[in-house]
Amino acid sequence: MKRLFPLSPPFSSYLVDGNAYFFTAVDISRRLEFTNNTRTIVVGIGYPPGEYVYDFRRGPDLTPPSSENDDYEVQLGRDGRPRGDLSFGGAYDFLEWIQIDVMSYVEGTLFPGIDHNGHGNRKALFGHSYGGIFALSTMFTRPGLFDAYIAASPVIWWNRDFLVRQLEAAFAARRKPVNPPLSLVLTWGGTGEQDLVRRHGESDEEFAERRENAENERMRESATAMADRLGKCPSLGRIWTREFEGEDHGSAAVTGLQYGMTQFVLSMA
Repeated sequence: MKRLFPLSPPFSSYLVDGNAYFFTAVDISRRLEFTNNTRTIVVGIGYPPGEYVYDFRRGPDLTPPSSENDDYEVQLGRDGRPRGDLSFGGAYDFLEWIQIDVMSYVEGTLFPGIDHNGHGNRKALFGHSYGGIFALSTMFTRPGLFDAYIAASPVIWWNRDFLVRQLEAAFAARRKPVNPPLSLVLTWGGTGEQDLVRRHGESDEEFAERRENAENERMRESATAMADRLGKCPSLGRIWTREFEGEDHGSAAVTGLQYGMTQFVLSMA
């Protein structure tokens, strides 16, 4: 009888915003299989197809609840006025649904032959931007759920640095370190608003759109500072950081996904 996975034990990569990144992750997985004889299960977690790739529900689904009486920092729109269409704070409910419904179905029904409790299957969680917030908040609050966390352009300063002040601080102060230690990948784009030059013939609207998509100038500093702090944390064994020159906030998602999946699979193969 042919084994379900004749190569090395498979890895599982779970992606939030799966509508946008599932097929990219599948291509990355195929490439890694061809070059390194590895196998990866790709699980895209998204929403029913709609008009937009990024569903409005990602705001609440990917951000943790505030412990400060739901006093979330007000975000400004392109017109400089406070946005009233955003909501936050549903990440823990979303994570519970992923664990109970999605992961149990993948591991218990679709691929029942995988060794889930030992070292036969290693799992990673990927998220970009708000999804990076989700990946980090999951690592800080439910670290044993995945072996590796890949955060591409995470908005670390979200809600007045809530991730750093509340969740990271509690994670770093754990009395019992996570065992085995976790892996973390932090990536971001190297093209910020300050790097953009108006192209010949580019309209004001087109230039404004490129500026809107530029990487935030706070990204590099916040990500490297977090990596430096967590480098002293015994719950983390490996931390990779990478800046992608020429990539903006949006395009850095794809390069971050490829880099993160590659580090995850090859380091644990």
